Amino acid sequence: MADETGIVKQAVLEFLKTADMNVTTERTVLNHLAATLQLSQEVKAYKAVVSATIDDYLSALDDAEDEEEAAEQEEEEDAGAAKAGGRKRAGGAAGGAAAKKSRSSSGAAGGGGDDVLLHVDLSERRKARVRRYEGRLHVDVREFYKKDGEDAPTQKGLSMDPGQWARLARELPRLVAAQRAGAAGGGGGEVPPAQLAKTRLASVSEFKGTYYLGLREYYEKDGQLLPGKKGVSLNPSEAEALLAAAAAITTAAGGVPADLPPLEPSALLPTAGSGSAASGATAKASASAGPSKAAAAAAAAPAAGTVASGEPTEVVELGSNKRLSISHFGGRTSVDLREFYDVSYRGVGKKGIALAPADWATMCAALPAISSALAKRDMGYVLQLSGKRRVSLSEFKGAVYVGVREFYEKDGQLLPGAKGLSMNAAQWAALVAGAPGFNAALQSQE
Repeated sequence: MADETGIVKQAVLEFLKTADMNVTTERTVLNHLAATLQLSQEVKAYKAVVSATIDDYLSALDDAEDEEEAAEQEEEEDAGAAKAGGRKRAGGAAGGAAAKKSRSSSGAAGGGGDDVLLHVDLSERRKARVRRYEGRLHVDVREFYKKDGEDAPTQKGLSMDPGQWARLARELPRLVAAQRAGAAGGGGGEVPPAQLAKTRLASVSEFKGTYYLGLREYYEKDGQLLPGKKGVSLNPSEAEALLAAAAAITTAAGGVPADLPPLEPSALLPTAGSGSAASGATAKASASAGPSKAAAAAAAAPAAGTVASGEPTEVVELGSNKRLSISHFGGRTSVDLREFYDVSYRGVGKKGIALAPADWATMCAALPAISSALAKRDMGYVLQLSGKRRVSLSEFKGAVYVGVREFYEKDGQLLPGAKGLSMNAAQWAALVAGAPGFNAALQSQE
């Protein structure tokens, strides 16, 4: 058995050296061993050895790639410094857990004088930044490495223009919900990917029991699009951090573009159920490039859509059974913020508030200001709506919430009433991301 283990390891390594890592899975390797080796046991008995060998091989590839990227980064920084007159710009400052402002940093894929407007730590190595480069805004989600005690960007990441980020922000609540459902054993529903550009996708995939959010650019080969190297894979905590910071990122990136055109789905892009890089070599090598079975069917439902007459006609899922919707009652249209008893929405919860369209318009105009107050934990922020209704911030167990609530007067003071809804940072980000499409539907019904 010991001798056979060595033979298996060597055979795996030889196979991986010539394999296409974009399509190779652990099952592919096992099938190859079964067809080429004469072993005393069934090939599945060597699965642990095969898996460990694949991991070691991919780790070695990652280390070599990091060294190559570091060398390329240094060359690009030197070239950028020479172009700028011999002055080398400082790298981006590493921040705390919260988003923070920075004045200048090296570029996302090289040097060259970026202005970093917002810096968010998703984890120790992965960051999200809003930066202005040559007069244009970019949202960058990227992996960093330490260089001279500072964070320096690698090529593992994706730089998006404001339109691509707006599409991602709109879909983040659904994709992160799929990650949560998968981690909780939420079933085998297919999770449709989100198209950010003609050859760019955001999708959820699984590797060794962990569900990842992949942001990736694809390339065309033999009439199909395959996952390329340009991209990054976020684990659940990193994806949650990105969702929580989505509103602040959108604000720093100039808000949602007013003329964001719809994308034509590409016939070449993979769709739900078309296969995935969910296990084995592909998931690690291509950084979760394709969609896979990652969540319950409920989590895969669109964030907004039209339903039957008499029901809410536009729905934005905020998470934790909370949603934003357009409701109609007595010939009047209102904007409903409400928490429900369960995800089927068969029972309407007591927690919620119905806003007049005018109040909702006032709130929409202040979305950037509210998001900024949330990021700064400005507990004194208040937006007055009609009557005794207002938007304000509150804190509970260290977390800050945005509350849309009706107040009542008692002993000369305004106190919060039962009518209203509180949203955590992730839920508020979902509301901000869904607001443009929601407003278009609301306008069409007024």
